Amino acid sequence: MRKLGGKLSLFLVLFLLVTFSTLVFAANETNESTGNGGDEDKNGDKIEDGFQCLEEKAGDCSSLTTQELAFTILATPDNIFDDCVDELESRKNSNNWGNTRDTALAILAFNHAGKDTEASEEWLIDQEMAPTELIWYLEQDSNGQTECNLAYDSEDYKIKINENKKIDTDAGSCLTKSQSSFWLKVSPDCYGKEFTIQCDKDYITTLLYKNKNSQTIYVLEGTTSSPAFDSTNIKVNSKCFGESSCDYESTAWSAVALLKTGNNIEEYIPYLVALSDTNKRYLPESFIYMITNYEDYATKLIANQKLGNYWLAEGTAYNKFYDTSLALISLGGSSEQAKNSENWLLFSQGSNGCWQNSIRETAISLWALAGRSGKLGGGGGSIVYCTDAGNFCIPSKDCPEEEDIGDNYFCPALSKTCCTSENIKTCSEYGGEVCESSKVCSGNKKKATDTDECCVGTCEEKPEETACEAQYWTCSDSCLESQEVVELTCNAGQVCCKTKTKGEESKFWIWILLVLISAVLIAIIYVYREKLKLLWFKIRTKFKKDKGRKGGALRSGPRPPPRPGFPPMRRRPQVQERKFQHKDKEMGDTFKKLSEMSS
Repeated sequence: MRKLGGKLSLFLVLFLLVTFSTLVFAANETNESTGNGGDEDKNGDKIEDGFQCLEEKAGDCSSLTTQELAFTILATPDNIFDDCVDELESRKNSNNWGNTRDTALAILAFNHAGKDTEASEEWLIDQEMAPTELIWYLEQDSNGQTECNLAYDSEDYKIKINENKKIDTDAGSCLTKSQSSFWLKVSPDCYGKEFTIQCDKDYITTLLYKNKNSQTIYVLEGTTSSPAFDSTNIKVNSKCFGESSCDYESTAWSAVALLKTGNNIEEYIPYLVALSDTNKRYLPESFIYMITNYEDYATKLIANQKLGNYWLAEGTAYNKFYDTSLALISLGGSSEQAKNSENWLLFSQGSNGCWQNSIRETAISLWALAGRSGKLGGGGGSIVYCTDAGNFCIPSKDCPEEEDIGDNYFCPALSKTCCTSENIKTCSEYGGEVCESSKVCSGNKKKATDTDECCVGTCEEKPEETACEAQYWTCSDSCLESQEVVELTCNAGQVCCKTKTKGEESKFWIWILLVLISAVLIAIIYVYREKLKLLWFKIRTKFKKDKGRKGGALRSGPRPPPRPGFPPMRRRPQVQERKFQHKDKEMGDTFKKLSEMSS
């Protein structure tokens, strides 16, 4: 029994040590895989997993579509960047890539790679056309009754603006009374013509426009105020892009590409603004904010965020991963809403590192999350980040022209340029306010001279966050195949969905490893059981020799000195026979082997 107990004790100690070490390893692995999204090192690892997956899927880039190629180059993977640039260049035909949208994306990618895009820009501009979906109006206004002269096509026309602000007559075939005679409607045949206006009192001149399929009317930026008898020149300039007719997505990407390469894009803004209501599937607010920096569109974009985590355009042309990435590219990563969406993207990443197991979604997600700079002309080295050089990434309209150095430095957000000064204003100058502690800003927030939390949207009561959303997971009607249900609360009728991660899958292999280690350990004990028994005996006896039995047979304590006059008595040494209680044969064999080994 003693032998069996010793064997079991040794096995138990070793087994517990191995089990404890393996479980600690498993816990560390799980913690790394299921962190809260706030650890930059963990996020960096997930982004690197994304680049690895993108590179494996893209291969030599030859099988990618032009859209996938452009997004991959803009994401800037280390190992296939040059291959993708070469592949995109090989597809260029007469300075274009087949259609306006793909050409615009290719221009963005080439600009990011430091390639010359001037010829492709010229080709793209040659494809612009006048949209037929817009209706334009001319507004004349003054304090009191006013007479004005309107001239075009070498003809002069006189109109009178009465006290009630109504216009008394048409001004030729190009300008006819409309909207209850308050405005003059511009004939589509007269788009591009210049109208010269002069009034006998101080007056203002404004162009307005609308989508013919919508009731919303927009005011063109740049209302002109003029003193009496001064002349004002005004022209309807509205352009779009497409193949045989205007296409919203093509116009949006073309405007972004031409703005990025230093072209004037004012003519494309009215089409994008007015047609936004009928093209919600492309998340139009993201494009409009990118090219105008109008805070109203940042506010609208943030207001459309789903559950405070992601974007999904109404009737989306793509999916929530694409739409969320597009919104982040537009907004940049400064706002709280953008940070939440970055965390959501990372938690929604597939176990293989990709998003949706798709090159397009993975590339645009990495473009949004990593914000990597491109290359200098000819591929020689990276461009310097604007903030690393001590400068500031701010909207182009907020940067004085002489301080704009965006061509030489990199800002991740397409809506920002690199400026030598921050050039911030007061919160009231931005038209914003500071929200009370019990409220949150629904819209964009800006840094102001008098506060870091200037809300240029609206201050609203804080929404109640569900337990699921607090973990950056998604409340949905049902979970996708790549997700699993988590027992956390959501709003009524919804379940909490968590994307399966590497950490979840690795638990299975950790337990397999644990079983294998245990099996190997048992095998080692069985093979070396005799030596282990010997080792265990030495441990128990503390490696000391047996001193025999205690009792009267041997005298204990010091011996008395020899008597005087007698030589010391020499006694034959008695050999004490070592006796053991042989409770079992195996233990006796063990000691026999021990004796042989010591001799």
